[in-house]
Amino acid sequence: MSYQRVTSKNPAVPKVWTHLAGVFNATDNTISLYVNGEPQGTTPFTTPWAATGRLQIGRVQWSGTYTDYFPGVIDEAAAWQEALTEVQVKQESTLLDAYGKPSAELVASWNPAQATGTSLANSASGYGGTLSLSSGASLVDDELVLDGTSGAGTTPGPVVDDSGSFTVTTQAVVDAARIVTKPDGYKAQILGQRTATGSSWSLWFEKTDTRQEPEFDENGEPVLDENGNPVNKTVPVGRWHFGRLTADGTGASVVSKEEAVLDSEVRLTGVYNAQDRTIQLYLTSDPQGDDAMAYTAQVGSGEFSAGKGYLGAWGNYLPGRIGDIRLWAGAMSDGTQVYDVVGT
Repeated sequence: MSYQRVTSKNPAVPKVWTHLAGVFNATDNTISLYVNGEPQGTTPFTTPWAATGRLQIGRVQWSGTYTDYFPGVIDEAAAWQEALTEVQVKQESTLLDAYGKPSAELVASWNPAQATGTSLANSASGYGGTLSLSSGASLVDDELVLDGTSGAGTTPGPVVDDSGSFTVTTQAVVDAARIVTKPDGYKAQILGQRTATGSSWSLWFEKTDTRQEPEFDENGEPVLDENGNPVNKTVPVGRWHFGRLTADGTGASVVSKEEAVLDSEVRLTGVYNAQDRTIQLYLTSDPQGDDAMAYTAQVGSGEFSAGKGYLGAWGNYLPGRIGDIRLWAGAMSDGTQVYDVVGT
């Protein structure tokens, strides 16, 4: 028996939330498939029929027998007695909450606070994925401490559907004394999802330069040499990024407006909005782009990582510390929602 069907452009990603919509248009006798609000294709459907049985969710009734049971979780099921347009499907895939804000489902939460050992369990209810720590990574004083040469944490990914809306956040500290020894242009990945050749998306710090600044002692007094002249020290300069980190520089990113403050904890939040295909970076709740940046999603594969990046090989290690790591399925809409949901 032959079937008329539309297949998604990319393989299905297991263990993540994905918004699916199917449309039958009785005017032109076609069926269409949408994944995360994006059209996947349309094909003729010239022999429709009026079903008389019950609506089935999670199974098929075939020749009087229930079969093809769905092994997963289904939510927000809805049906309309009309053919939704592409614009309407996009709006529906946003899944607005009672306050008119896009819904955000917490799917990963790795918190080093009071943790010990060589791994961090995902504390998001109903979701798995343990962050395994390598040598050079340790849990100290409620933080994940990374040596900048081998220390990192990884878990099998993707953790979210990278072609759908998502929000990622963490608290990060870059070690100025260690990053100053890295070459200008060094990109230290904080969090990211890898592909076969680079990243699907990343949060990272880029060292752009160094400069001389006066050195002060523990009492805040200028350090002087034997001739009484002020002593200067070399300090690194750089900025925060959210986007796609690639070896050849073809990736796109939102860059922080101000220079990154090193040796100090900073809340970084990255958002990908699949409805308008844009990304935004927030420092605490302050957007860093004047407008959200146009962005083409790329589906990830392999590991999600903290403290290192994959650009054909593992590297781009972060010398510093990372606090809590959280990911949501859903794009937070603005700084107010980021502040309310993510916090400081």
